[in-house]
Amino acid sequence: MGSSVQGEPAHVGLIPDGLRRWAKANDATLADAYLQGARKVTEILLALQRRGVQTVTVYNLSRANLGRRSDELDAVYGASMQFLTTMIPDQFDHSVCSVRLYGDRNALPHKYVAAAEDLESAMDGGEFRINILAAYDARDELQAAHERARREGCHITAALDIPMLDMVIRTTPEPLLSGFLPLQSQYAQLNFLQTPLNDLTEQDIDDLIAAYRRFPQLRGR
Repeated sequence: MGSSVQGEPAHVGLIPDGLRRWAKANDATLADAYLQGARKVTEILLALQRRGVQTVTVYNLSRANLGRRSDELDAVYGASMQFLTTMIPDQFDHSVCSVRLYGDRNALPHKYVAAAEDLESAMDGGEFRINILAAYDARDELQAAHERARREGCHITAALDIPMLDMVIRTTPEPLLSGFLPLQSQYAQLNFLQTPLNDLTEQDIDDLIAAYRRFPQLRGR
């Protein structure tokens, strides 16, 4: 008997990587590369929303990334502020979309956290969720989930704030998750792309969704 056709993924993880390489290859500044990357992430979010995806979790910064050079972090934070204060609120309906920041807020610049918290307060829709991981460390998340599971007497997966992933997209070819939601990714379809983030098109997103549909997600069964 043939496998049944898979529907759209409900939860997609996005690891927007390779922007330093893109800047070098395109003779662009880091600031320009990351700003273009923020615009492209917004386009990808819109494309996934149109295709029925319910939740997208975006890897903005790991805790380890905070050790990068100051000029690189300045470029990331500059683009992230545009993403949080302009791109997301301008492109997504506040009554449809919600936003949540995950990570160590004490390790992030105050203005970044303030902008994220403004979005969390303003956007409370229940149809499309954007999770942003910043200063994120999987060990912190798993420790918190373990403690909550012990308190509430539930399985650790039920104690996670972020649900299980169906598909992960990384915009570089290296087959690495780099600490991205390790427990939630255990049965996700993993996509490591040759096409850089800033060169992705809507057709690329369509192709990824189509590829997901072709493979049944058995989750170990």
